[in-house]
Amino acid sequence: MKYSILTIKWGSEFSSEHVNILFRAAKDMSSLDFQFICMTDDPKGLDENIISMQIPMSGLDAFPKTEGAWPKLCLFHPEIAETLDIVVFLDIDTVLTGNIDPFFEDPGQSLRMLSCGPRWRQFDPSFEPMGATGMFTYRPSFHTNIFDAFRKDPELAYRNNVVEQGFVAAHAREKDYYPLEWIQSFKYHLRRQYVMDIFVPPLKPAP
Repeated sequence: MKYSILTIKWGSEFSSEHVNILFRAAKDMSSLDFQFICMTDDPKGLDENIISMQIPMSGLDAFPKTEGAWPKLCLFHPEIAETLDIVVFLDIDTVLTGNIDPFFEDPGQSLRMLSCGPRWRQFDPSFEPMGATGMFTYRPSFHTNIFDAFRKDPELAYRNNVVEQGFVAAHAREKDYYPLEWIQSFKYHLRRQYVMDIFVPPLKPAP
């Protein structure tokens, strides 16, 4: 079984050094043997131990619009499915604070996602889960239908979804969710209230 951590970087909002920091954190926080891959339009400056991969565009007339993180749809491109087994995707601005080995548990045919919305903000499982793509575990070979649906009509996808994660959650044939306590939001769980946050440091993440 081959494990991979995958992140995606396009444009100039994040630098290669941000990717390098995430790579070093992942190495420190896992006991597993995994490859770290950055899918990017500019690999300059990446650590030599990071595998650089071009953002796959086959089948698209244009690069997905960057507002709303639509380039993430390329994470479900059939080219990815041909080469990767179990993948943990991490947004570049993810901060790792503990061992991440449980995230590599085989999801089978499910897309294992972060659950956003009130359920996550309040840590209340009584709310309906809403799929988010800041972090997810998947076997790419089971989810190429998501990319296929997007490339058939990108404009329709844009019209019906403000951001790409709504499209992903709607088109995933099977999905489940990480335990709520595994992932915390700086914005919702750690940052102090507005104005107070100028004077009082954020809370520390729970164990």
